[in-house]
Amino acid sequence: MLAAALAFANETSAQVKATTGVDVKIAVPVGGNATRIAWIASYENLAHYEAAGLKLLADQKYLELIKKAAGILVPNTLHDEIWRTL
Repeated sequence: MLAAALAFANETSAQVKATTGVDVKIAVPVGGNATRIAWIASYENLAHYEAAGLKLLADQKYLELIKKAAGILVPNTLHDEIWRTL
């Protein structure tokens, strides 16, 4: 199942890049629960983040891809965080 999740993560990252131009990196933990996956992206500001999100919501290929997550990712284990650099 981890192989399918990593393939999904890479496919999703590629589609985000194609749609928004934003480079999304895939990360996994070095210790602890090794089956976790993180998508990491940087934006100039929150307006850029919002614009990228709106582009994704209008992208049918991305929306179809996200539907695949239902059979790959564990429900109720996803969470989003927005961090700022200092």
